[in-house]
Amino acid sequence: MTVVTQGRIRFLFPLLCLISVGCSDTPSDQPDRGTVTGTVTMDEKPLAGVMVVFSPEEGRSSMGTTDDVGKYELVYVGDTKGAKIGTHKISIATAQSDSSEEEGGAGAAPFKETIPAKYNTKSTLTEEVKAGENVFDFQLTSN
Repeated sequence: MTVVTQGRIRFLFPLLCLISVGCSDTPSDQPDRGTVTGTVTMDEKPLAGVMVVFSPEEGRSSMGTTDDVGKYELVYVGDTKGAKIGTHKISIATAQSDSSEEEGGAGAAPFKETIPAKYNTKSTLTEEVKAGENVFDFQLTSN
């Protein structure tokens, strides 16, 4: 190898390393994730406006809110979609708005959860998030 070729390699190799790190689609401070979507129903009817929260054994939870037909997609942080790979405890609860503060302040009626506690505060639901696409549908019952 000539001195000129060796010089080019010494220059290009670090440049290629920097480019490959800069082009990664996963920020270095975030864990590996899988996308998570699904549908939530109660008594076979779609549930709109409920929060679906996936909480890993360690680390940040992911959350999504169902649309008018009960579909959700989890968001890890900001506009980064998905959930950390691994086992998660699932909580499904009615999304609370700030309207009680706007409509009555301190005199407003307290919030009443319409989804049974067995799906949120006393949830035993778990799922295993894997790399790639994950679809978890939840068929809840009101009793």
